[in-house]
Amino acid sequence: MDRRHLLTLALSAGATALTAGCGKPRKAASSGPLTVQLGDTVQAANPMVTAERYFAGQVATLTQGRYQVNVQPGGILGDDNRVNEMVRTGQVAFAKTLVSNLTAYDKRLGVLALPYVFTGEQQCLATLNGELGRRCTAILDECGLVVLAYFYGGDRNLYNAKRPIREPADLQGLRIRVPQNIVSIDMINAMGGSAVPMATNDILSALQQHVVDGAENNTIFYVIEGHAVYAPYYARTRHQQSVDALLASRTWLAGQPAAARDAIREAGRRTQIQEIDLWHQEEARRLAEARAQGVKTNDVDLAAFRRAVGPVLQEHLGTFGDLGALLPGR
Repeated sequence: MDRRHLLTLALSAGATALTAGCGKPRKAASSGPLTVQLGDTVQAANPMVTAERYFAGQVATLTQGRYQVNVQPGGILGDDNRVNEMVRTGQVAFAKTLVSNLTAYDKRLGVLALPYVFTGEQQCLATLNGELGRRCTAILDECGLVVLAYFYGGDRNLYNAKRPIREPADLQGLRIRVPQNIVSIDMINAMGGSAVPMATNDILSALQQHVVDGAENNTIFYVIEGHAVYAPYYARTRHQQSVDALLASRTWLAGQPAAARDAIREAGRRTQIQEIDLWHQEEARRLAEARAQGVKTNDVDLAAFRRAVGPVLQEHLGTFGDLGALLPGR
């Protein structure tokens, strides 16, 4: 029998659903699709959100309309930590988040945030598709989070409101927002800046109010979130490759029929491929947009930055168990 046909069989109309917002599950009406939520903190224009809507479409198609995934971008459901916990406990079905945001559940997941461990996109993707990606997926499953896809988010770079950054010394005195994980905090401090851990939703107001002088992220995020207006100096430090995960609640997923679970996993597999294409299409356009807004971009002394974070790399490799040995060149 054709696999696509198998994926659409035995989907129960009485499966457990989630309300349109947050809170306790309820039964879906027998006359309509089971509606669930997918939370994200990035803005709707981000290609990752476009990929999430593709995922929603694939779920609807593969389940013959029995499931409807409502994508909620821009922090509608809360910040990353809040939404991730709601997914873990089964209050929300799906979320997409930076993998390093999940270190609160297992510190070994910080391995993907180590600076300068990947030479670029191809090496990063090969690693995610290899043993290290499989191990991270297994760790998250133990934490109640099922990885449906890994999303690639490009190079992470430094940007600020004060001056061009060409070498680590240029970061002295600058307060730089970082994700809420210890690797990113130690990395920026080692580079010479002052790391300020902060939720994604709070960065724009922090830049506007001069709580921070800058931040670090990929070009698409930088432009779409409006940070280019307040931090027009963009240095291509390429210190990390950004990796996000599209997650399902293991608690919620376990309560669905087997055919529905297969359909959702297949939708995730297709979405992982689609997201990379969407990212490539958008990245060059957003960089051109930033330059048109007056953003000043520059390359940096990469060797100097690698030397500056060398102690961070050595210190944290030991905390990741044997996962560190699975990184390229180890």
